[in-house]
This record gives sequence, C-alpha cells and structure tokens, in this order.
Amino acid sequence: MNPDLTTTNTWLAILAVASALQTMLLLAAAVGLLRMYRSTTSALAAFEERHLAPISARATLIMDDLQDVTARARRVDDAVRSKLQGLDAAAQVAKDVVSERLWPVVGVARAVSAGLRAFTNRPPTQVTAPYRPVR
Repeated sequence: MNPDLTTTNTWLAILAVASALQTMLLLAAAVGLLRMYRSTTSALAAFEERHLAPISARATLIMDDLQDVTARARRVDDAVRSKLQGLDAAAQVAKDVVSERLWPVVGVARAVSAGLRAFTNRPPTQVTAPYRPVR
C-alpha cells in the first residue's frame, strides 16, 4: 500500500507560500520604516535649522544681555553700599564733633537750670518724659 502524500504536499506548499509572503511583508515593512525614519530625520533637521537655531541664537543674546545687566546691578549695589558706609562714617564723625563742641553748652545749661531750681526751691522737671495733662 502506497501512502497518498498529496494532502501533505498541499499543506507544505501552503506553508511555504505563507512563509515567503510573511518574509516579503516583513522586508516591505522594514523598507517602509526606514523611509519613514529618513524623512522624519530630515524634517527634524529642517525644523531645527529653520526654527530652533534662530530661537537658540536669540536666547543666547538675551542671556548675555541679562548677565551684563546683572553685573551692572552688582556694581551699582557695591557703589551704593560703599557710599552709604562713607556717609555713615561721616555722620558718626559729625555727631562726635557736635557732641564734643556742644557738651560744654549743655553742661552750662544744666548747671544754670539746677542753680535756678535750687534758688527758687522748685522740684526738678523730667526732661525726657513727654507732657501729659492729668485728667
């Protein structure tokens, strides 16, 4: 008895054709994806050249200007601080000079006031307390 292999051969032929079709579809998909990759890469390069490069150049210029302004502001701040320190020192010197020169006048005024109070028997008034009427 000879076995009949026609059915098996038919299924093997169908599997071979399906395998060949799958391979061709896989290659076609790979070629399509490669083309899509190349077109996307060139579109991104063109986008970067047309849009991102000018924006990057402007941003760089703005950052440089901002650094210049910050440096100027720091220099102005340092100058103002040094001038204020100089004014503070000058005010302290002026205060010391005025207090040294006016101290004898204040002492004489206090002595005259104490003498007049002693002479008239009046109690001393508080100079530092503000005037408040009694209610």
